[in-house]
Amino acid sequence: MPEFSQKLQDVASPVIAKLSEQLGKEQQILVIAASHLDMDLLPQLYNHLNILGFTNTLNVLLYTRGGDVNATRRIALLLNDYCHNLNIIAPHYCQSSGTLLALSANAVYFSPLSIFSAIDPHLHGGQGEQNTALSSADIKLFSDMSKDWFNTEVADKSNMLSMLCEHIFPPTLTTFYRTVLEVKEIAQELLKLAGQHCKTTQSKIIDTLMFSYHSHDYAITGTQLAKLDLPFKTDLRINAATWPLVEFFILYLGGGNRNELNESWCDSIIVCEKSSSSRWKDMSGLNPKWSIYEEDK
Repeated sequence: MPEFSQKLQDVASPVIAKLSEQLGKEQQILVIAASHLDMDLLPQLYNHLNILGFTNTLNVLLYTRGGDVNATRRIALLLNDYCHNLNIIAPHYCQSSGTLLALSANAVYFSPLSIFSAIDPHLHGGQGEQNTALSSADIKLFSDMSKDWFNTEVADKSNMLSMLCEHIFPPTLTTFYRTVLEVKEIAQELLKLAGQHCKTTQSKIIDTLMFSYHSHDYAITGTQLAKLDLPFKTDLRINAATWPLVEFFILYLGGGNRNELNESWCDSIIVCEKSSSSRWKDMSGLNPKWSIYEEDK
């Protein structure tokens, strides 16, 4: 782990230095890379933010495939507690809850390889052997599917609820509904943090991100999100400066990069100019361990 931490800092420090030069030395840079955004990231994130201190503008390089919605909300709130303006740099993966987190930013820098995705919640529905992961959008669009594919009449829609309940446990439908309300409320709260949209525009953005894409894995581009009147923009210098870190994450972040199944793996990284933290998991099922690295003062 110490060798990994040194290697990480060797890659991250020049990237942070270049970003600082390009964005302004008065602005702070923080790196968050996580296979899964969760609540356990908060203490280490808090430590790094205290190292940086409160700043007018905080730039966060974010790399993630998604995570817990409530953890994402708390991460966004914590980041905003330490700055007046939050910018997110998303050079590659910023999917699902990563896209949700980006809604809280005053500006989001994307690259040609940036991947965002829908924020529709998923739950396990079905009964018995038919249990499967479903998106809330799958339920919401059931009526549209019936009309488009089978030309159902309006009167037939009265039977749709009973049809759904034959295959999905009824309280699960209620849970879907509550989860949709929760995600909408969180998305609206994060958009309010950025303070750039009226309530009507906020609702339009949220509905688009939740229900307008045909799968959760659809790879949304930064250009598409910019067309939603979100503060998304691109900068070739930032793209070039951040790429070495992206390559590092591709090689080392996540369990799939192990050489052997019994090896531990790094699933989360937080870095600032003179400090880095990496979280390590193993097959034991015990709590993950953090490896902390600080440069000599």
